[in-house]
Amino acid sequence: MSTAWIRLVALGVLVLLHLPANLAFAGEPSPDCGNPSDIHDHWVIGSPEQQGFDPALLCAMGKGVLDGKLANVDSIIIVRHGALVYERYFEPSDSVILDAAHKHPGYSMTKSVVSLLVGIALDRGLIKDLDAPIFSYFPEYADLRTPQRDRITLRNLLTMSSGLHQWMMSNDHDPYRHVLEPAMVRDPGTSFEYNDGGTELIGAILQKVSGKPVDVFAQDEMFAPLGINDIDWAGRLSNGVARSSTGLTMSPRDWAKIGQLVLNKGTWEGKQIVPASWIEQSTTEQIKARKSHSYGFQWWLGRSLHEGRSVEWTAAFGINSQKTIIIPELDTVVVFNASLESAKMVAPEIELLDKYILPAMVSH
Repeated sequence: MSTAWIRLVALGVLVLLHLPANLAFAGEPSPDCGNPSDIHDHWVIGSPEQQGFDPALLCAMGKGVLDGKLANVDSIIIVRHGALVYERYFEPSDSVILDAAHKHPGYSMTKSVVSLLVGIALDRGLIKDLDAPIFSYFPEYADLRTPQRDRITLRNLLTMSSGLHQWMMSNDHDPYRHVLEPAMVRDPGTSFEYNDGGTELIGAILQKVSGKPVDVFAQDEMFAPLGINDIDWAGRLSNGVARSSTGLTMSPRDWAKIGQLVLNKGTWEGKQIVPASWIEQSTTEQIKARKSHSYGFQWWLGRSLHEGRSVEWTAAFGINSQKTIIIPELDTVVVFNASLESAKMVAPEIELLDKYILPAMVSH
């Protein structure tokens, strides 16, 4: 081999070593643009281009987050047409390493999961009537009954319209009495008022009718069929029962499974897990809520505007910017997890949806 040829080969090797990762080998996607990998967790893996995305916008979104110019999020997951097409993890300020196996707290997204459990209980005949007075489930609190409290129904709890005073976590040995005992602030069914205590009562009702605490009922009836096997249900009431209003912790990919379950009208891999009729009811407006949002049965309903077009979505929201967003007309699920609180659980992550994710679909 001539000296000139050896020098040429050496030069070629040096060029390859200094090429950016996304250019070094043709056909290999850049991990910096959020290309998901197959970890055999029942997700079909796709590419943005295959599912109708402009990948340049998604790459720009990830770079903006990484550079600190966009919303500070821990992870973004995008699913379209049932395929996982975008998955990006960012290191929060405490330098925790985040990846597909890392479980992230959902906080109040737990409420939306509990709503799905109510649908399962209705389908099993464990709950007969959403309009039954809640004291029919709590005869042990008959001493708290008043004409006003007697009008509270399960439907009111589901729509945050019970009229009960906002519940504060306490070490009281009887947390449900602690929810029901304070003077009511308004008549049941008259207006929306966010209330963790109402969801704790829903969890108690589920336990009474099923004989299982809410976390066990969820595992048996929903998580196992979805292939969700690695969860934590952090936080307990003073009676030792898992909280229903918060505490559910699982990977962003598993949060996306919850969103896909709703998008699929309650089915997963051909099996009906939650009745389609319940998905329809619970994600339909039941009451007006905050500003431009309305509320179903423990699900938020909102819309985004893109070039004069209104795109409606259903979402589970949790404090510190947790969001699982379902966009039926675009057959898409988006999950945001973060460690910093955002304004009223809406901005700024919705800006990522409005300025990057929706345009990447609508204009491509």
